[in-house]
Amino acid sequence: MTRVKVEIRTMRSGDESMLVYLAEETLHPLAAGAGHPERYDAADLLALLAEASVFVAEAGGEIAGYVAVERAPQALEVRCLCVNPAFEAQAVAHQLMDWVEGVAFTEQRSRLRAVVPAADERSQRLYRGHSFVPLPAADRPETIVLEKRLRAD
Repeated sequence: MTRVKVEIRTMRSGDESMLVYLAEETLHPLAAGAGHPERYDAADLLALLAEASVFVAEAGGEIAGYVAVERAPQALEVRCLCVNPAFEAQAVAHQLMDWVEGVAFTEQRSRLRAVVPAADERSQRLYRGHSFVPLPAADRPETIVLEKRLRAD
């Protein structure tokens, strides 16, 4: 895997259109390919971008990817992670995950959590590579909850 060095920053005004475009390019086809195109909704994504903390990875002045996180009691929840197709297999997602873990430590959160579609093996590999473990999710069998403990509660 080639590793491009990214600079990570907080989302700025004017980034939304590019972030939605990247989601249209990556997340929408993923949902459709899994047989559930209804799982991707641009309006829901815009609402998430407005409510969540969003961190943008840039390389050479271009948006390479982003991650949106929300705060829960004692946990930081990864709600959306998206990598620009032009930066696939260049460790952008790994650098974003390292950043999110740093935010969680800074905020003294005890856990990181992500919910991913059961069919999304690529995302599961990413999270497991960052020491996340699967948890039972009986109420949503089409998804997998992955969690990483950062410190004792």
